[in-house]
Amino acid sequence: MNSTNRSWSCRTTGRGSRWRESAITRPGLTGGRPGPGRHADMMPSAARSGRVGTMMRAEDVLAVLDLLDRAGIEVWLDGGWGVDALLCEQTRPHEDLDIVVRAETLADYARTMRENGFRLWRDDGPYNQVLVDDAGRLVDVHAVDLGVTRTDERGVEVYGPGGLPYPVGSLTGSGRVRGRRVDCGTVRFQIASHTGYAIDEDDERDVLALHHRFGVPLAARVRAWHEEDGWGVLDAANLREDVWAHFSAVAGDDYAEPAVGQAVTFSLDEELEEAAGTARQGGYRRRAMTVWPEGAALSTVTWS
Repeated sequence: MNSTNRSWSCRTTGRGSRWRESAITRPGLTGGRPGPGRHADMMPSAARSGRVGTMMRAEDVLAVLDLLDRAGIEVWLDGGWGVDALLCEQTRPHEDLDIVVRAETLADYARTMRENGFRLWRDDGPYNQVLVDDAGRLVDVHAVDLGVTRTDERGVEVYGPGGLPYPVGSLTGSGRVRGRRVDCGTVRFQIASHTGYAIDEDDERDVLALHHRFGVPLAARVRAWHEEDGWGVLDAANLREDVWAHFSAVAGDDYAEPAVGQAVTFSLDEELEEAAGTARQGGYRRRAMTVWPEGAALSTVTWS
């Protein structure tokens, strides 16, 4: 397990799980470009292949973690199961299990999995392989070199070079699968990585669930702003639809307004989402509760 100290708690919505295994009908996924800090090989395998195989259930996840734990291999959950671990409940079906291991344990990982009935299904390079067993369960492993850090071409500090370039600090999350504590990617990493490609309904559901549960803001650019009418539209980086924003949602005391094309950060009100399709919002389903410039602290907002 990770030795990094962190505070952790499972915050529930009080609504219970919205997913039932008895009601699974799901098409194949289509892939695209990775989001910030996520290499192409770090994309979930199902998203890159379009294949729909046997669903990875919670008990399957725990079985894989158990056999790797017995082999002394440290594991972090990523992808869809990483999101649900943070949420402490299974919110949707998962076609595969995405995990991260230390690059120096990759050979031990491959041997352990092979001895337990898994074989290579697809080789995506030296630091990413997808394995499958006779039941059709897919495990997509990503190797990371935690011993070295570097700055990538975008100025992001990442791990490497002997592994995939996960952002430094992105694997310090913690969650639970059926009550069992597991290590995983952080909330901010999961949200940021759901950008830069054609996200689907599951991706959007993951982002919104994390946003509402943990209050981590979302990123957007101002698509349009109607100063006389006092409202505008945000092009959200990891939502499938634009977001309506009223002047009253703009943070700051200088009465300035966002400029078209400006990078902003915003939050959504979960209750307003259901009411945001009324005529006064122009038919937009989602409404921003607060909008402020990207990179600014809410307490010191300026729009200059």
